Formats: sequence, structure tokens, C-alpha cells
Amino acid sequence: MTAFPQSAAYGKKIPFATLRRQGIAPRYGDYIKSLVWAYKLSPETMQLAATDSVKEIEVMDLAVKDKCSGLRSLAAVISALDKIIPSPLIFRVFDEEGRALKIAFNLKTSGGVAHGDSEVFRLFHTDETDLPLPQGLTTLESFYKRFAVAVDGMTTSPDESLRDLDARHYRLESLNAELADIEKKISKEVQLDRKYALAKEKQTIVKEIKQCQNSKK
Repeated sequence: MTAFPQSAAYGKKIPFATLRRQGIAPRYGDYIKSLVWAYKLSPETMQLAATDSVKEIEVMDLAVKDKCSGLRSLAAVISALDKIIPSPLIFRVFDEEGRALKIAFNLKTSGGVAHGDSEVFRLFHTDETDLPLPQGLTTLESFYKRFAVAVDGMTTSPDESLRDLDARHYRLESLNAELADIEKKISKEVQLDRKYALAKEKQTIVKEIKQCQNSKK
């Protein structure tokens, strides 16, 4: 599992009672075994400058129960936490035995969810739990963006805003869904002329995916 600098370690366990007082869904305990505020990535602990969008990043360690194996239930829990903690969040997800499962987070600025609608929750996630920490950066915002794009194999540039990156990720999700749909159609199509036409459509989608993965700025 990706490790953060020891200087940023916080290690504060958050009790369920605290979450209930904050209005978190009462069934939170059905899915989560424990929640630990593991790291506070700040200018002091990371030697990276704060920006208006990202003043601090919190790293939360979630130990999930078997019934939370589905991404939807995990997203619901993370979304609830995301709404009450103003800082950008990164979640490290473990099973009940402490085995690393995934890294997940919702791209946001310190002012709230970047895409502007807290009811539309799109979860960045990866099963590659040993993502390398970004190097050679000067701000917490650039660190956060680099960590985010590593999930989807995207690139970003210093002048791309979190909002623009979020919109590009949203478009990439849509294109990947289109690609999966057309590949399914190709596999079932028996007419050669129709299969050829679908293959041409697939090429167009694949080209746009590659363009979407790379920042234009």
C-alpha cells in the first residue's frame, strides 16, 4: 500500500459515534470496521506550498467488511465523509484482515466537490495500491492532481484546474463505457459490412480516449 511520509502521520481513530453526530448514515457501521485519520498532508509535513484550492490533504484508512466489497456501497460511505470534511481526501481501503484493496477518492477542492454537484458522486479508484508518490512538485495541489491522474493513466499540467481535470475524467469515464458497449456489439455482429463499420467507430472512440487522457494545456 502506498506509504506517505512519517512526518505527516496522524493516526487518529474516528469513532462511529462522532460520525453519527455529524449526520452520517446510521448504517455506516454495517460496511466499515474502522476509520483512521492516517495522515495530514500539509505544507509543514510535506514541504509543499498550499494553494487557494488545496490547503491540506487528508488520508483516511478504511477497513471494510465483506458486505462492502461492492464499489457502490464503498462510494456511498466515502461520499458521506467527503461532504463533511472540507479538505481534499485520499482513502486507502483495506479488508478486515488488513490486506490492501484499493485507493479511492473524489476529486474536489477545499471548497467542495469540484464538479459542483455533491449528489453526483464519481469515485476515482484503483486496485493498484502501490502508486508511487509524485516527486519534484512545489504545491499540494499539484501533488493531489498527479496522484489523481495516476489512477486512470492520465496526464495533467500545472495550469490545469481541478475542475477541468474533473470534467476530463468524467468524459473519459463516458468514453470507456462507449468503448465497452461497441466492443460487445462487434463480438456479436455476424455481417461483415456492419462489423467493419463498428470497427471504424471503435477506432474513433479509442483515438478520443487517448486524447482525453492527455492534458491539452
